Amino acid sequence: MILERMTQKRFLAVPAVATLGLVLMLAGGAAAQASHCRKDCQQDIKSCLALVPPNKECTGTKAEKKGCRKTHAAQRKHCRSLTKLCEQQNPSMSGTCVLTRTTPTTPTPRPPTTTSTTTSSTSTTTLVGYSGPVTGLHYAPNHNFDSSGNYVPAQAGFNLADVSSVSELDSLPSGVKGLVYLGLCNGADSSFINAVQLFIGHQKLFGFYLMDQPDPTGRSAPLCPAANLMAESDWIHANVPGAQTFIVMININTSTAPVYANTYDPANSHIDLYAPDPYPCRTEVGGCDYSKITSAVAAVEAAGIPRDSIVPVYQAFGAGNWSDDGGGQYTLPTPSQEEQILAVWAPLVPNPVFDYAYSWGTQNADQALEDSPALQAVFSAHNTYVAGARRD
Repeated sequence: MILERMTQKRFLAVPAVATLGLVLMLAGGAAAQASHCRKDCQQDIKSCLALVPPNKECTGTKAEKKGCRKTHAAQRKHCRSLTKLCEQQNPSMSGTCVLTRTTPTTPTPRPPTTTSTTTSSTSTTTLVGYSGPVTGLHYAPNHNFDSSGNYVPAQAGFNLADVSSVSELDSLPSGVKGLVYLGLCNGADSSFINAVQLFIGHQKLFGFYLMDQPDPTGRSAPLCPAANLMAESDWIHANVPGAQTFIVMININTSTAPVYANTYDPANSHIDLYAPDPYPCRTEVGGCDYSKITSAVAAVEAAGIPRDSIVPVYQAFGAGNWSDDGGGQYTLPTPSQEEQILAVWAPLVPNPVFDYAYSWGTQNADQALEDSPALQAVFSAHNTYVAGARRD
């Protein structure tokens, strides 16, 4: 299947927000004390707040200004939550929670390069005993099956498969579930019901990927009203017990000032899981601007999506014919950049229902996981990490 990547260029851009990328390192020692965390976080909170632009800099239509202000409020809330994040640690592990010291800066364009290890707003950090968000399900779509019908991403620990037919679901090895891509937004009509009914009762079914970046405005893609997705999600919940519904969200502004408000949320769509897909590694920043991740999560939460319903999306593609919204191209992350992407996501969405690496297969003359043994090794380590222990 093809998951379209859409570039947002039509709105006036708000100045970039380089929110603080917080990384938790778990090292040997006593459990973190609240007073210690408050003291350690004081300057970080102050620095983080200083990076949030004033609301007067929000531009565009009334709705866009409102969404921008809500994003800024969520970013300030995120800054003030750093003490709580510092105190958090996995209960199955011992150790002192220590904040890395960084000097966040607003990224500036650099000459295009695909080899730089610049990390615009978050310093590269070696993680001790931690490999990013912790979940038991890992998804990497596209080209999941070889010519013999074997599920290939299993070799890197991916256990949530991209499927579109019952035969593909049947073929999955033990321990692997299927996420069925539908790509339908006409409500619970006969075509939708006929497609979903095929999978009812299947033991390997995880859920349904309703749409990739549906557009409630009709400006970037065919119009997809929230009410139609609600009808689909409700039908699945009523007729396929336990099945999860999922979409990748559309950002209706720019990647430096993302806005997801007034698109889709649990109230207007009844969808279970939502994924923003900020891709930080680009030619125009000369490396990776990790602040795009923290800004996207803040904007999603400002739009009414609870943290427990967010699915992190990790960039695992680059080059080819994809264009970004900054006038450049996406670049395939290096292994160290990929580790940093995981690290930045870790405190933002620490325990998602599943996580999503885009992409296993190439789609647009680009590079992806299937071509990169080095990146596969990074994800293999991440995907086999469970609460401080490695699966055998």
